[in-house]
Amino acid sequence: MFFLYNVVQVFFLIVFSPVWLVLLLVNERLRKGLAERLGFSDVFREALQAPSIWVHAASLGEVKVSAPICGELVKKFPRHDLAFSASTPVGRKQAKALIKGAKKIFLLPLDFIGSVCRVAGKCRPEFLLVAETELWPNLFFCMKRRKAHIALFNGRISDRSFSRYRAFRFFFRRVLGCVELFLVQTEQDAERMKALGAPEDRIHVTGNVKFDAAYSPLSAAKARRLRLTLHLNEGEFAWIAGSIHPGEFSDLIDAYLALKEAFPRIKWIIIPRHLYALSQFEEALATRGLAYAKWNGKESVDAAWDILLVNALGQLVRLYQLGVVAFVGGSLAPIGGHNPLESLRYGVPTIFGPNMENFREIRDITLKEAVAFEVSDAKELSDLLIRLLEDPKRRGEIRERCFRMFENYQGATKRSIRYLEGWIQRHSSLYRGD
Repeated sequence: MFFLYNVVQVFFLIVFSPVWLVLLLVNERLRKGLAERLGFSDVFREALQAPSIWVHAASLGEVKVSAPICGELVKKFPRHDLAFSASTPVGRKQAKALIKGAKKIFLLPLDFIGSVCRVAGKCRPEFLLVAETELWPNLFFCMKRRKAHIALFNGRISDRSFSRYRAFRFFFRRVLGCVELFLVQTEQDAERMKALGAPEDRIHVTGNVKFDAAYSPLSAAKARRLRLTLHLNEGEFAWIAGSIHPGEFSDLIDAYLALKEAFPRIKWIIIPRHLYALSQFEEALATRGLAYAKWNGKESVDAAWDILLVNALGQLVRLYQLGVVAFVGGSLAPIGGHNPLESLRYGVPTIFGPNMENFREIRDITLKEAVAFEVSDAKELSDLLIRLLEDPKRRGEIRERCFRMFENYQGATKRSIRYLEGWIQRHSSLYRGD
């Protein structure tokens, strides 16, 4: 089965090679990091000295929730080295700041047998731990050939992924068969894993580690300095729109214009999901005749503004704390949504659109706890924003419910570490018999 997978890979590489070459020539984002993704990089010049625990997290959110687990692994298993990979350059950058004790931090190799085996040879993994559900056939196959052990933690399967995997169940059953431990978020995720062929006795429901996100509120002094940096005066309200995609921006502009009529002093802070799309946001605002300021995350904004476009990474959580209401993007467009807990963690009433497939469980919980709200279009969004801004008492009640919700749903990280610790001790040649 894996042989056929690689034959198909080679076929498509050859047939579409002119297309790949053109894309590489015109798209700097594709070229950047390509050597590292193929296993040819300075980070792989030297092999690790000890067998490793290799942890993989796809993107920024998964990197953040992996950090506490990695910290515990470093403390509990000092005879192992820690290797960490991320799927995106932004995730890798975040990992370098958050993952302490890792001997190697790198971009996940492309799922070519040569690339993954080359990287594995330098990382010497005895264990591969994958956040959520990144199913890479050659990576898993290479691990099994090296007699490494594979686990998924904080596992989930979105509606879209489940349909895709189920269509190729005959293949993904073999892929899932490489995994020895499944730590999943919900009973539904467990049932979906079983439906795809994962052995039932390997699956455990541990909850969602995103509810264990660190609580790092801005002090009054830091919040005041940030407001001064942004030229946001005391008493001015800000609506924060985070992780926004170009495909939903027109609806958000419509909602802002309606909101502006009801609250002329409202400020709107826009944080794009991807900075490479910044020009599309600027073009959309200019087309609608809307003036805006930009902030690079460092220097002060030197003029008054009604719309602020953020051109910087790593500002999302800080800026959410300045908002009276937040909107989480990727949800009015058919993206699958982004994590609403990043704003709710600080008691900010949060709104999202109907496309939240990637955060199905979190959506359901936050709606049930009445701390978040779902809208379907710009009209519903602007109407809800107006109602929330008109009612400070309601916002205060939502804030209190947010804190209670996190108290009730925390603990997945500890449960995951408990399972992983016992599993590693049972299977590691370094600790067996201690």
